Amino acid sequence: MATFIPSKYQKTVYTYIQKGKGNALINAVAGSGKSTTIVNALRLIPADKQVLFLAFNKSIVEELKIKIGNLPNVDIRTLHSLGCKVLMKAFKSTVDEAKYKSWLNTGIQTGFIAPTVKLDTQDFETWKGNIHKLLDLGRVNLAKSDAELDDLAYKHNLIIVDNEIAMVRRGIAWGESETSVIDYTDMIYLPVIKKLRVYQYDWVFIDECQDLNAAQRNLFLMCLKPTGRFVAVGDPRQAIYGFAGADVESFNLLRQIPHTVGLPLSVCYRCDSSIINLSKEIVPQIEARDNAPEGEVKMDCKLEDVQDGDMVLCRVTAPLVSLCMHYIAKGVKAYVKGRDIGKNLINMIKKTNKSDMRDVMEKLERELGRIIGKVVTKTNCTEEEAKESEMYRAYQDKLDVIEILSEGLDDADAVIDRIEAIFSDDERNGICLSSVHKSKGLESDRVFIIRPDKFYLKACMRVPWMAEQERNLVYVAYTRAKHFLGFIENPDTSK
Repeated sequence: MATFIPSKYQKTVYTYIQKGKGNALINAVAGSGKSTTIVNALRLIPADKQVLFLAFNKSIVEELKIKIGNLPNVDIRTLHSLGCKVLMKAFKSTVDEAKYKSWLNTGIQTGFIAPTVKLDTQDFETWKGNIHKLLDLGRVNLAKSDAELDDLAYKHNLIIVDNEIAMVRRGIAWGESETSVIDYTDMIYLPVIKKLRVYQYDWVFIDECQDLNAAQRNLFLMCLKPTGRFVAVGDPRQAIYGFAGADVESFNLLRQIPHTVGLPLSVCYRCDSSIINLSKEIVPQIEARDNAPEGEVKMDCKLEDVQDGDMVLCRVTAPLVSLCMHYIAKGVKAYVKGRDIGKNLINMIKKTNKSDMRDVMEKLERELGRIIGKVVTKTNCTEEEAKESEMYRAYQDKLDVIEILSEGLDDADAVIDRIEAIFSDDERNGICLSSVHKSKGLESDRVFIIRPDKFYLKACMRVPWMAEQERNLVYVAYTRAKHFLGFIENPDTSK
């Protein structure tokens, strides 16, 4: 096994841990060897100091346990498992993911939860779905006021039908009092909002800190002794999940905590130098590893250049689905990354309560028209400007996907079957087609970006936090490629 030789940036991190004081916020560029840095840093902590490492998901926990080996003073877990343990001890809670769904359904049946006006079937389903979604978003963002919840609804493309905000406030209050049963979000929300006693550590390490929501960030900081130190690792330029509840200011908020210094990890060990040079246009501090091969960036690729095992990325989903259908028709193995995207499309179809795809599309088109009205009312813009909004564009992309998938099919169930066959999170043979959001954490020797014109959506570029995330998406897309990065302006699927 080769001897590990730390970079100058890793050496600085290790020196700060051993000899410095206070907290460290590590700005780690894509492919910078975060795991290696963290594993070696944990081994530097004296054995008489209690250490907590908070990982992003269970698979990372298991991976780190193997890499770290026998370090009895290091506790490795996810934030959710940490919060769950606290709640089990405080309230002897049981876990039921349907906690709030059951509350909502029971409340509707008894009349305790109801709209103020008579709604048709589709509006009622939208109203109900908004409540369920906002119950999650409100908790992870520690939001309770009408204004905060209304802003969250707009940010996450939810069209408020009636009195959803008031019902959500009621649901959040009920959930705080009903602690014998908890769901996944309660695990990070209730310990924070109830200020529960949490076991505290001398050191707390946390990864992907740019994607923490408010509840996660508060719970993580509760685990630190008054005299303790934290090491938070992340990349603010890979913050792309603002739409999904992450606090877009998470990295900067941690930087503002007293006695916290920023340290860089700027060497990318994944990408060849030509790909790094292109990425520097967005993130100037990223550096290629010593003796990195040149690699290749090609701006004028054709669809026929894509080979089995390659990764194809796009800002939006519809072009990927169209390409996947093209490959399947030609007998080429291909799949679209993101089972949850497929589930969302299926739910859209089912909520129309129509079996004929012409009727399904008609109802979905009407919903798109309502979105225009919502955006116009919210932002006081014109209809044309509303059509440039992220809310409209996101819904239009989903409609385009459903239309592509329904080609040649009249029955809604047949379209649903096709969606389930195409969208996957499993590792498969063939060509991997992925939105940029779904590609985060992945890499491939050869990556192609189709329809690069779909980057930098106009409406998003008008809103500072969204504009920042648009630039971040481009950076994430570039840095998935190890040796070859190609661009296909208009993939011709007619051949």
